[in-house]
Parts: sequence; C-alpha cells; structure tokens
Amino acid sequence: MAEETLRGYGDLLRQLTWPVAAVVAAVVGVAWYVTWQTSDLTMELLPSPMSPASPSSVGLSFLLLVVMMVAMMLPSALPMVVTYRGLTRMAEGRPSRPADTAATVAFAASYFIVWGAFAVAALAGLMAVGLLEPLSGLALLVPAAVLGTAGAYQFTRPKEACLRHCQSPVGFVMTHWRTGRTGALRMGLSHAGYCVGCCWLFMLVLFVAGAMSLIWMGALSVVIFAEKVGPAQTSISRAIGVLLLAFGVLVAAQATPSL
Repeated sequence: MAEETLRGYGDLLRQLTWPVAAVVAAVVGVAWYVTWQTSDLTMELLPSPMSPASPSSVGLSFLLLVVMMVAMMLPSALPMVVTYRGLTRMAEGRPSRPADTAATVAFAASYFIVWGAFAVAALAGLMAVGLLEPLSGLALLVPAAVLGTAGAYQFTRPKEACLRHCQSPVGFVMTHWRTGRTGALRMGLSHAGYCVGCCWLFMLVLFVAGAMSLIWMGALSVVIFAEKVGPAQTSISRAIGVLLLAFGVLVAAQATPSL
C-alpha cells in the first residue's frame, strides 16, 4: 500500500510540475524585477543606531526583503511546494479531491515570511555593529571570515541534518504532515526553520561579502538550488564548501596589504 501511495505521489507530481513551474517562473521573474528596482531603497529603509526607522519604513523594508527572499529561494522551494500541493489531493492513498490552493499558499507564505524576518534581523544586526559600512583596519578581514565560516559550515552535522530535510520533500511531509490550513502554516514554519538552518550563512555572505549585489544574489540562488535539487547533493554541498573556503582565502589575501 505504501509503495502504491508513493507511486501515486510521483505520478501526481509529474502532472503538476509544469503548470506550477510556469507560475513559479512568473513569480520569480517579478520578484527579481522588484528587487532590482528597489535594492537601494531597501538598504535606506533599514533602521540603524544613528537613525531609527519608523514603523512604516520597517514594514516596507520587511516587505521588500520578503520579495528578495522569494526571488532567491522560490526556485529551490519548488519541489517542496509542488509536493505539498500534490498531497492535499490525496485521500486513502489516491488523488481523489481537488488540490487545496489556499493551504498551499499558506504553506509557501509562511516559508518566505520566516526568511524575510531572518533577513530583516540579520541586516539590522549587521548595520548595528557597522558591518555594512565601509570597512577599515582589521575589519577588512570580516568578509573573508564570513566566507570561511560559511565554507566550514558546509561540512558540519547541523548543515547536513537541515539539508536532509530540504532535499527530501516527500520525506519531510510524511514525517511532519498536519491537516488543515493551520497545519499548513505549521508545516511551512517547520520547513522554513530547517531552510534557515541550512542557508543562513549564505545570507550573511550576501550581506557582508556580496554587499547585496544582484550578481551575488543570482550566484547564491544558483548555489542553493543546486544544493537542494541537483544530483549528488552531498558532493555538491561539500564542493560549495571548498569554493567558499578558497574564496575566503583569496579575499583575505587581497585585504592583507591594506591592514
């Protein structure tokens, strides 16, 4: 029965992939365009110790950062979203009812709200300690340290554990399934937690070493997608770690003459 159910999931996912992928491609395209148009505004709106922001500015910056997270993370989240939507059609092991679109939206929205909140908190914290301002002295080594830490994290057990939940959508929903739309929110929050645990240092690399560059955003989006969706995922994750460590050494070497 379990094998038949999993085959049903697979057939259902194959049927849903192309239409959902088309919608996702459109959403990602719009998110990238909005991010490109508002990248400077996002940084201006964030609070700092010298110029506390108004609630409306914080709210707008949070919204823009959610859009940025959608642009970066939605492609790699597609298998998870498609899997969840497919499973909302299942009853007694068969796709016998319409997919619950509202629950799917709730699941995906909670995922990006968590990422948006993390981005706001991370950027506000980095601004508070001055790491988003022009660096001088020993602080010039901070980007190299962030790259090195991100590279080393790729080989740790917490990274492996979080990545395992992100790489196996069916495994995640089978072990974390909750019914109803409230359950969808809980599942989305749970999966978002694993995703943050997997990729939080990538975000710090973007903010500190990448200076919020759209090129860095695109590169990290590809890295995250390859790590979660590509073949030989463990090897890819470790290769990314080696590249980050090497890049950290290179950045440190370039900064050393200026110390």
